[in-house]
Amino acid sequence: MSFVKSIRFRLSVQYSALVFGIGGALLTLVYFAVQSWLHNQSMTRYVISGDPVWINNDLVGYVPALSDHDMFMIETVYNEIVLDEVARFTGFGLGALFLLSLVVGWFMSGRVLKPIDQITKRAEAIRATDLSQRIDLKGPDDELTRLGATIDSMLERLDHAFAGQRRFLADTSHDLRTPLAVIRSNIEVALDDRGTNPDEWRETAEIVKRNVEKMGEMIDGLLAVARAESAGTSPAPVHLDQLVTRKARDYQPVIFEAGIHLSVEAGPADVLGVDLALERALANLVDNAVKVAPVGSTIRIACGSESGWAFIAVDDAGPGLELEGGEMPIGLGLSIVERVVDAHGGHLATYGGSTGAGTTMVIWLPMPGEKSPQPNNSPLTVV
Repeated sequence: MSFVKSIRFRLSVQYSALVFGIGGALLTLVYFAVQSWLHNQSMTRYVISGDPVWINNDLVGYVPALSDHDMFMIETVYNEIVLDEVARFTGFGLGALFLLSLVVGWFMSGRVLKPIDQITKRAEAIRATDLSQRIDLKGPDDELTRLGATIDSMLERLDHAFAGQRRFLADTSHDLRTPLAVIRSNIEVALDDRGTNPDEWRETAEIVKRNVEKMGEMIDGLLAVARAESAGTSPAPVHLDQLVTRKARDYQPVIFEAGIHLSVEAGPADVLGVDLALERALANLVDNAVKVAPVGSTIRIACGSESGWAFIAVDDAGPGLELEGGEMPIGLGLSIVERVVDAHGGHLATYGGSTGAGTTMVIWLPMPGEKSPQPNNSPLTVV
């Protein structure tokens, strides 16, 4: 039967066996103690041959004189009668103790296992499509309550991961569909027009080339995410100051060509991670900053450490980000940054621009051996 295999039944049997064993051992000790006491007693201490027997102040006779043999026989019979009664009551007591311990063990184990049953039922009700539910186990701060809290924490992380996965897939399909649609429409227009001249074909080819390059950059970003999330990729020390300096040098011509100034503040900060993935994340942030920064403004790229966390910050004086429900705007670039940062155990944060306008995007990364809570303020205010 299924209940025989249940933890509740096994706990009941174990509880009953323990109580029965302790009770049986105690009663056995009592039995042998009584036996030893009786064997060491002599009725001659209580019965004196020849003594008168009085009832209501009337002499009714005398205690008959008994020989030592008679006294020994009487003592032997008396001891056997007492020990038999002790054994009988001990047997009844052990049987009652066993049954009572089974009943008490069954109810006690049921009470102890009730939170586990509650956790099981709520966990069964949670589906992969809806991870917003929680166990929310109430009770004293014991092992089972902490187990429920641990499961809730795991569900929260899974919910966050699934939501990020769905958004990442949506952003990927949306951003890849745009250049494909541009390529397809331009090629169809050129093919449908029989009078297309070489210059028009060349213009179409330039459009196709630009969009292919854009798709190539997206694929590079996806590969960076794959490298960061790959279980087979071993994290290595990454010097963020060198990474920021190198990337700023690569972007300097592009930023100057856009009429924007560049400020680089690279403080020492080392983390464990995938260098190419972090470089792609930084590149995406700089790309976004260049697109929105007005001419004549300054883009600040900085890195350093604060309270046990390393950071990479990109600050611009653009129009700023409009958050929807606390979420960052949809876009494959930021989705790639988020996935890379999550794979490194970090967090992507958004703050107001350091000059009062624009946005400061900050990649927070945990430093090796540090377990401090992440700072809440923008690091550019203290760089």
